[in-house]
Amino acid sequence: MVKASLIWLNYNSLGFMDIALKSIESVLSLDFDNYEVIIVDNASSDGSFEKIKEFIKDKNPSSVRVKFVRSDANRGYAGGMNLGWEARDGDSKYVAFLNNDIIIEPGSLRKLIEHMEEEEKLAAVNGLIYFGDGERIFSAGGRIDELVAAGNICDGLSVSECSDINKEHYVTYANGAYMLVKAEAIRKAGPNGKPFIEETFLYLDDDLLGLILWNKGYKIKYVPINSGVHFASMTTRGSKVTYYYMRGSIARWYFIKTKYSNLKWLWLSRRRLRQFIDKDLGSAVKDGVRLGMKLRGTLGTLNLYCAPYVKVNWLDAIEELTLVKYHLRRGEVYTVKPADLTYDPSACR
Repeated sequence: MVKASLIWLNYNSLGFMDIALKSIESVLSLDFDNYEVIIVDNASSDGSFEKIKEFIKDKNPSSVRVKFVRSDANRGYAGGMNLGWEARDGDSKYVAFLNNDIIIEPGSLRKLIEHMEEEEKLAAVNGLIYFGDGERIFSAGGRIDELVAAGNICDGLSVSECSDINKEHYVTYANGAYMLVKAEAIRKAGPNGKPFIEETFLYLDDDLLGLILWNKGYKIKYVPINSGVHFASMTTRGSKVTYYYMRGSIARWYFIKTKYSNLKWLWLSRRRLRQFIDKDLGSAVKDGVRLGMKLRGTLGTLNLYCAPYVKVNWLDAIEELTLVKYHLRRGEVYTVKPADLTYDPSACR
């Protein structure tokens, strides 16, 4: 029986403790015989860590080993998950990364592992994740388009609205709310043998890992398994969310190669004009440029065309980049379905 490590990341969850405890209970109740749970706390200051420890003391079955890791500072998703990665058992073949606001299905880990065992080069997967209402889809895998915008496949749709949802498909990246990886692939391909680059902190983690893995010759897949429900953004609420989202979207332009890479100055010019109105946005622009250049120096240029991606035609790209028609993400519904992804391994060069 293969072994798995599950890393569950907490930060100030007292305001949604009912969901966090249900999440932990689901993790401790999996239909799987050989796994450990690593609880990482990102220096919570609201007493949630103590409540979680007490809950686990009362609820944990003797068959599940639980480790506690507490950071001395809030290291974000990237740094917190890396702490859990370092604490895993060395003989764990698989590692799952979990948010503290997702309630997972009992059989999901076993089924995801069964799929990964069938394909040697498959390095990461995620299953079907619903929003908390259990009806709308949160993620059927992650995608990046040719304007380096990242997001979830079938985001906000019902199952009936999402074509091919019952079929496996390759994706740009596995969603970090519940992502399963092969530990060996991360050791070989990840930066310094770790899954994430800590300076990214937030909103440049699962997508970056996905591109790294594809560029190293691995694959990532969505598999049609009901994995759980995600009460999205319970931790990442507030003004800083916009900052990290914008910082990440700017940084991608500097280390991702697409046919529109040479036009990034148009996109950045539009962002810089808004700096004069929104100082927080201005900080995100400067920090995004700095982070993107650093990642390019560390990783080199990552080729989007090594991975499944979403095409953007020239007219839409120019209209988006020049703000003539800002429709790809706001003015009109921008929903990506599995059939919208293009995957051509011969383009990876």
